Amino acid sequence: MKVKVLFEARFKIVGVMDGNSCPAEEFLLEGEDDRCRLGLIAILEFLAENGLDKASAAWLHEANKQDRIYEFIKGPLRLFFFKGADGQIAVCTSGVRKKGSKADKHAVAQAAKLRALYEAAMTDHTLEIIEDEED
Repeated sequence: MKVKVLFEARFKIVGVMDGNSCPAEEFLLEGEDDRCRLGLIAILEFLAENGLDKASAAWLHEANKQDRIYEFIKGPLRLFFFKGADGQIAVCTSGVRKKGSKADKHAVAQAAKLRALYEAAMTDHTLEIIEDEED
């Protein structure tokens, strides 16, 4: 499994790679709601410097307690993640525009699957970290 560093200061926020692309990074950089996307980026930059324990309750929510999947929140946008290891405080999987009162079940299920793959890669020491734009 490969992850890409999205934000790095005292802590790393990484995104899971899907082939040569990073869905979380693409979500942050493309599409509508520029103000909300910029707000999500500002939240992630703050958390890379200060850690998840400094996060405002308004910034994140537990999307699925059993699978330990969370979501960053800014307006109608949700960026799904799970807590990582070795200084990787958040491993982002995908983002969606929230349309209902519940978390997107497909996005949560995909994030849970990726969390299991991430944990296996950490155990097997096969996690590859991409530090910059060059793969």
